[in-house]
Amino acid sequence: MFRLLIALVFIASASLAQAEMHFEDVWSRATAPGLQTGAVYFTLRNDRAEGDRMVGVETDRAARVELHQTVEEGGNSRMMHTPEVRVPANGTVIFEPGGRHVMLMGLNEALTEGEVFTITLLFERAGPITLEVDVRPATYMGHSH
Repeated sequence: MFRLLIALVFIASASLAQAEMHFEDVWSRATAPGLQTGAVYFTLRNDRAEGDRMVGVETDRAARVELHQTVEEGGNSRMMHTPEVRVPANGTVIFEPGGRHVMLMGLNEALTEGEVFTITLLFERAGPITLEVDVRPATYMGHSH
């Protein structure tokens, strides 16, 4: 009985943590047939009083998925793998073209405009959170552009 109570408390707290993480405008660009890479963008708002860390991403659409950030060095930009993304308490993290993004490598098929696929973000405290990704036109740049 005691174990059941502990399990229920854990499940309830994980659900509450997920309810306090909000995701807006989750999207990816359509890719050309044969292109092996893509990216996912979104805005994450953490309404919790404590921070968290995104420690991974999963999807069945690509052989490998990583958290990346574009950095400028000496007038050149390059993508850098980041093993985690810190999510501040009562804060916002933006994943956008030219900045942070989820990198899809080894796509198993092209991303097609109008389709929807899922990714699961893995958080240290909030646990796994699955999002639906809208595939937009290949030229789409997001709302901020």
